[in-house]
Amino acid sequence: MEFVMEWLALGALVFIGATILNRLTERSAKELELKAARKSQEHKLRLEPSARLPEVNIPTSVYQTKQFILSPAEQKFYKALSQGLGSQFMILMKVRVADALQPGSGVSKNEWASAFNRIKSKHFDFLLCSHNSYEIIAAIELDDSSHQQKNRIKRDKFLNSACESANFALIRIVARQVYSAQEIKSAVLNSLRDYKLSKAA
Repeated sequence: MEFVMEWLALGALVFIGATILNRLTERSAKELELKAARKSQEHKLRLEPSARLPEVNIPTSVYQTKQFILSPAEQKFYKALSQGLGSQFMILMKVRVADALQPGSGVSKNEWASAFNRIKSKHFDFLLCSHNSYEIIAAIELDDSSHQQKNRIKRDKFLNSACESANFALIRIVARQVYSAQEIKSAVLNSLRDYKLSKAA
């Protein structure tokens, strides 16, 4: 009788142990599943550009997309500029002046803010940078007929003065109907050479 009782007790202990082990295994599996789900959700949120953002009450009629980053005249020029100098320089378009120039050091906070405000809303048509180091080499402005307007003349004079004060090369090219990649290449490289010579003098 005692032998039977011992076997029953042993069987009960084995059953209880198996039950506990089974529950621990289930719990561990659920935790792994939850971790995988969280990881998947985090990955999903990083990849989905349409992830929901906090709603802001802005009338939808305020903005609309622009079809092109460059005007037709700028597109013609950019194609020729890329053909002529694309292998030598990285050509960026519509770059803020404030991304290439900054107020000088040694000025008061008010002077710094005033100088920055004068350039923050202006942009260069094109910027030439080094392929390897991303060093800013020069800016190019394409001057079409709009540059004959009074406000544009004033803006151009200011930009010329700002670039001169920063010892920064600003190359102005008059807009034309047709461009030659070789002519543009020669004009830009000659301007850069003259600028370096004048800077060294």
